[in-house]
Amino acid sequence: MSAADQGMWLALIIGNSRWHWGAFESDGPEPASRGDGSEPALRGERWLGSWHTVPLPESQIQTLQRHHFAPSAWRQLDPPITLPPALLNGAAIWQDSAELWMASVVRAPVARLANYSALHQVTLAEVPLCNTYPTLGVDRALALVGAGDVWGWPVLVIDCGTALTFTAGVDQRLIGGAILPGLRSQFRALYAHTDQLPNLDLDLNHWPQRWATDTAGAIASGILHTQLAGIHDFIAAWRADWPDGAVVLTGGDGAAIYQAIAKQNPGLAQGVNLDPDLGFWGLRVCRQPGQI
Repeated sequence: MSAADQGMWLALIIGNSRWHWGAFESDGPEPASRGDGSEPALRGERWLGSWHTVPLPESQIQTLQRHHFAPSAWRQLDPPITLPPALLNGAAIWQDSAELWMASVVRAPVARLANYSALHQVTLAEVPLCNTYPTLGVDRALALVGAGDVWGWPVLVIDCGTALTFTAGVDQRLIGGAILPGLRSQFRALYAHTDQLPNLDLDLNHWPQRWATDTAGAIASGILHTQLAGIHDFIAAWRADWPDGAVVLTGGDGAAIYQAIAKQNPGLAQGVNLDPDLGFWGLRVCRQPGQI
């Protein structure tokens, strides 16, 4: 049985800092869940897992394309890339070209994948979301559609990545949102644009005390506590307008922000969901018949 017959396909979201990969199998066994009972099942798909890479050079992209992105090809890269166990367990049926559904927020890498015969590039115009504007990031649109599909509408998506973004929607229609620098971007900006402030590593496992007594601690306190206060404010405003609306955190720092919210304000954290894979759920919606 070929990958195409089995319905195995790849998803790729090219972000500002990293490339985010995911794999699905259509019409396979019962949909996988995260085991905590909090996430609705994905209809008609078996989720095989995600992995993340730095931007891949053209030589590595060519290697992957020659082997149709088969799991064995990833082990040939230098350094080799570890794939999710569920995908490796299905490697024996990976024989033909797997579909690659891709969305990118940056232009340069797209040309490296243009010759792949099974490529489906998703642009903002192809995301089934109403009331968008031309400069809305496709990653934000996909995350919102994915959140609405899995967690229900209305929904507020808080993406804690290179940028911290708030994106709200009702009934597959964009309400609006906000953008500000993410945690790591703020640390880098202080170092780059001041003369004597240090270049700090962000350690979200040790939340800083509010009233710091050294420069490094003061930077960490200022950035982390004000970021968290902003998130609190947006959630409170969302719940005032949409009391029954879902709130979903995603992005590279989403888990750490979620833990901080739960620790500082348990009442606010109730009903806040953590889902790092919203963009993949959005690509899954786009791939459904009749969407594109």
